[in-house]
Amino acid sequence: MTGGSLSLSQISVRRSGRAILSIDDLTIPAGAFVGIIGTNGAGKTTLLKTCAGLIAPAQGTVQIDDVDLGRLGPWARCRLRKRIGYIPQSTEYNAELPFTVREVVAMGRTSLKPLLVRLDRQDYAVVDRWIETLGLGSRRDQTFRSLSGGEQQKVLIARAMAQDPEILMLDEPCANLDFNWKHQISEIIEQLYRQTNVTILMVSHETGVLPPACERIVLFREGRIVADGTPDVVLSTEVLRRAYDGAFRVVVAEGRRYTVNAESEGDR
Repeated sequence: MTGGSLSLSQISVRRSGRAILSIDDLTIPAGAFVGIIGTNGAGKTTLLKTCAGLIAPAQGTVQIDDVDLGRLGPWARCRLRKRIGYIPQSTEYNAELPFTVREVVAMGRTSLKPLLVRLDRQDYAVVDRWIETLGLGSRRDQTFRSLSGGEQQKVLIARAMAQDPEILMLDEPCANLDFNWKHQISEIIEQLYRQTNVTILMVSHETGVLPPACERIVLFREGRIVADGTPDVVLSTEVLRRAYDGAFRVVVAEGRRYTVNAESEGDR
């Protein structure tokens, strides 16, 4: 498994006549782990979908390993997207579909196959390996909808990894989970990154769930990049106030940076 690179240039994505994403230049080298943060409606999800070829920009270019998505025909673009493991927000998938854990993970493998070609023994070996790697062996025959939110997130990660992606995109993977599951999912993402060469883009509203392996943060506000750098620089009170209003401060604990409400006027 090898990582892929991403490059965006002069990107403009518009909706209802207004720009919801405007990026002059953003380059993510192969093997990088990049955290994407910002306020609600800042363009984070739009960024991931644009990089994945799910949204076509009104102007500009998106390149994966120097291949321009905009210059590809539908089938070639579809083949290129197979190199991307995309995990949407929990609100964007139907958790009630009666598929088993194994069937859901196998969907990642199915995406690599030509139309109407069935999975073979080798494919199912990959599926089962990722089920075991994510600690889901005892759940493989349970329905997806019977799992807890944290377990469902593990299944979606296994599905994406069964695809053998070069780029893994996660849109708020720890949202709506309790603090224990947030920690577990963050740890899993950290381990995957350290054990593979996959490039990771992780969107999060909570800075504390970005694992220590995330060595670059891109901060968005109103569809534009307002900061791009190391966690030490971007996840500071002074820089975060370029995007966020209100009184807060940054606390560092166990290699992670958390934003908390300011305790007094002196923190403002």
